[in-house]
Amino acid sequence: MADQQTTPSSTTPTTPGRPLKYTVEHYRKEGVTEQAFLDWFRNVHIPAALPLMKKHGIVGYAVLAREPEVATAFQSEVDKVRPGWIVSTCDLVLEYWVPDLGCVTALVMDPDWDGKACKNQEDWLDMSRATMHVGYDTMYLRGGEIVDL
Repeated sequence: MADQQTTPSSTTPTTPGRPLKYTVEHYRKEGVTEQAFLDWFRNVHIPAALPLMKKHGIVGYAVLAREPEVATAFQSEVDKVRPGWIVSTCDLVLEYWVPDLGCVTALVMDPDWDGKACKNQEDWLDMSRATMHVGYDTMYLRGGEIVDL
């Protein structure tokens, strides 16, 4: 059955050799401290989530954790040069690299995703504010060198 879950659907575009990047911006639930949220994420969610990601063909995963003090200071600078631009206030950006979006669908449909990796997430996350992005990474500068024009 797991093999069926990782098979892309006929409507899911595949990109041989070029993984899609799927990102999710998450906000912690009001009243949850930053430290408690990060502790839950690192000590409960991540250990349960990673084996499931691997099971369903996710080929890369990274997390950007917001630094509130840095983001606030940067917003002050942005306001001077790009009025109206907003530095995101989300707490985490989860980055997934997948051969196709069927991997993400299979992951979130796995009973262990809700049953273990995301168990009680409503106590920690404000799911009404989550946003997603999907597309490709294209590196133009790597290690200080231009790699693609």
